Amino acid sequence: MKRFLKARGESAVMVKVDKYLNQKVNHYGIKYRLGQGAFATIYAAEDLEKSTSQQKTMVALKIPLNKDENYRKNMAEAEMLLGLDHPNIVRCYSIEMDRRENIFFFVMEIVKGKDLEEIITLAGGPLSSREVEHYGRQLLDACRYMRKNNIVHRDMKAANVVVQDNSKGLLKIMDFGLAINLSEWDGKGKRAGSLLYMAPEQCAGEPTYASDIWGVGVIMYRMIIGKTPFMAHSEEELTNNITNSEPANILDLNPKADPKLVDLIMKCLIKDHTKRYNFEDMPEPYRVE
Repeated sequence: MKRFLKARGESAVMVKVDKYLNQKVNHYGIKYRLGQGAFATIYAAEDLEKSTSQQKTMVALKIPLNKDENYRKNMAEAEMLLGLDHPNIVRCYSIEMDRRENIFFFVMEIVKGKDLEEIITLAGGPLSSREVEHYGRQLLDACRYMRKNNIVHRDMKAANVVVQDNSKGLLKIMDFGLAINLSEWDGKGKRAGSLLYMAPEQCAGEPTYASDIWGVGVIMYRMIIGKTPFMAHSEEELTNNITNSEPANILDLNPKADPKLVDLIMKCLIKDHTKRYNFEDMPEPYRVE
């Protein structure tokens, strides 16, 4: 739907009106927009079947913008998420059909908070070793779970990790749009992800389960230092640095960093993915002193 708005002394301006805001889709009452992507819009909605007079049940609805190749990718993402149940991975409850628009959408857990990108930026410097360890442990545990389910996220970066409000630091990994089931994937040679967080093998278009571990290592390095381990002026230079250079020594840049935490981060950033941190390295719960 489009409307024409005209201010005094101005020509008419065409404004696109959101057809979902304040509307009812099946048994969901849409309240407000949570986010807008290139291929889908995410809304906060009340589940009218589950809400009571005492308590409202809120969910997130991810509704594709149109039925094209990206629509199919959105559905593939939802189907993958339906099979995952981990406290640090955003939940997808169901895939449903909007009978009015004849388009599928998916119903997800609503996650409110700041992403790690925002938290790092607002900190204006390194986070404490205890904070980095707390977030890193959750991410690594989620990676362990994804590995058991043959899932590689492929876009493990600070902006895709949300720390929930009022949760004592509980985080959720979001945006599985690039995720693959590695046991079924046949797309070798196709590079996908955010280059600053890509593992060497992922740069070559051959992601492994350990590629997500590398992404966690980059996130932790950035939290403890304030910047990613590899920087460059071009994609080619950055790819070369990731593949062939070693990151600056963390303790040289932040002498206050806990040595055990530094050891964990560097194990996550081993270039040979077969030698990278593999969960068995530290069978006991890792804790910073």
